[in-house]
Amino acid sequence: MQKLTLAVGRRSEKVAVLRVEGSVDPSTFKQFEATFRWLNKQGIVYVVIEMSRMTYISSSGLSLLVKAKTERSRRKGGEVVLVRPQTAVLNIMKILGLTKVFRTVSSVDEAMLPPQTPRPE
Repeated sequence: MQKLTLAVGRRSEKVAVLRVEGSVDPSTFKQFEATFRWLNKQGIVYVVIEMSRMTYISSSGLSLLVKAKTERSRRKGGEVVLVRPQTAVLNIMKILGLTKVFRTVSSVDEAMLPPQTPRPE
């Protein structure tokens, strides 16, 4: 059984960075879900998820990310940004079309910047 370590760091009143280490699977999902409930109660609308040490995420974990993004998208300034998902996690997200749903960046600092507008080709 994989262990899951979650650490939340606040950047401002409405912005937090969630560092995820390990596996979000059936045995750790409730812990992952509880963290998002806590973020909601704290009024966090912009969540940066640092995923470079996340080894696996189940379909229920991905579903929770989509739900969190949907909830935050309804709020002014709300967003969920993913930082450095590992190849295995990224491949699952590509298959499910989630790479089009989430902004994925290479650093927490980059996640704090406004998204770049794609240039027409």
